[in-house]
Amino acid sequence: MSKNKWDQRRYQELMDLHKAISLLSLEGISAVLVNRLPSVFSIDYFTLFLYDQDKRKLNLMCHNHPEIESSFSISLSSSPIMEAAVLRGQYIREQDFSTSSYYRGADNPLFKKGYFVSIPLMIEKEVVGVLNINDVDQDSFNVGDLGFILNLSELIAMSISNAVLYEQTKKLAVTDGLTGISNRPNMEQSLLSEFERSKRYNSPLSIVLLDVDHFKDVNDSYGHQKGDEILVIFASVLKKFCRANDVAARYGGEEFLMILPQSNAQGAFKIAERVREEIMKMSFVGNDSKFSVTTSCGVAELNRDYMKNTDQLINVADNAMYEAKNSGRNKTIIGSVEKK
Repeated sequence: MSKNKWDQRRYQELMDLHKAISLLSLEGISAVLVNRLPSVFSIDYFTLFLYDQDKRKLNLMCHNHPEIESSFSISLSSSPIMEAAVLRGQYIREQDFSTSSYYRGADNPLFKKGYFVSIPLMIEKEVVGVLNINDVDQDSFNVGDLGFILNLSELIAMSISNAVLYEQTKKLAVTDGLTGISNRPNMEQSLLSEFERSKRYNSPLSIVLLDVDHFKDVNDSYGHQKGDEILVIFASVLKKFCRANDVAARYGGEEFLMILPQSNAQGAFKIAERVREEIMKMSFVGNDSKFSVTTSCGVAELNRDYMKNTDQLINVADNAMYEAKNSGRNKTIIGSVEKK
């Protein structure tokens, strides 16, 4: 790269790149960097990893390497140069990486010979990722080039931080804070969408309403913390038996709801029974003693002739669930429409 490379056109490219990565999506940022970063800086290769501080892992976000997978994770300690950059909070530069103490052999496609710089992406002294720049021609970079890349890395770090925060905020808006599954407002929107799709395409749709039996007694006997633990485990069981397009949601308190597109009542019954049996087999410990919990389930299938809205579908499942409770609990009952 010559000293005159940063002409007005290139400067404008950089400004455009700054603007383009100010997106609220990690996927969008990745696409822009893959398409434009190599040409703007005239580099051969780059990789960008997100850093998971709790797990001390580096998760590949994007790259332009033809020899590596689209995404993977590595432990921080498995990459000495990135580990040094993260722990020091400073970039590591090697004029010829093949002669560096960080070099681990030519068979690693991540780290080619030539000029190499590993830059920690930082927000308020916290590392959120690592940007690696690799250029086979070790004499091609100059101080000005590196300065521009360091400035860009600050903007990349800010964009990543904003994107992660945005995704977290979106997730909080649609998930239950305790269990991590869908919350009720999001469930209602999902159910409405599936309800309309089922009516439009004449496809089956069923729901299951589930309630943890005697949950108040659990809280009274073992404490609310133990009760919360059971709700979290209950939600994980629901997720275990959900298919790709199914939705598991916390309906309220100790009640949960499953949306099962493309399932008739008998199919939903089988899923509910798997959940019920899984819960029944579990053992919990509280006050130095073991105890178990059960669940009562109500199943409802969309009847397009009689059901005009989602409330009617939920009411059928709700009535079936209370019938299960009133007839001994720990069972699943398929509800029926009261035809008028």
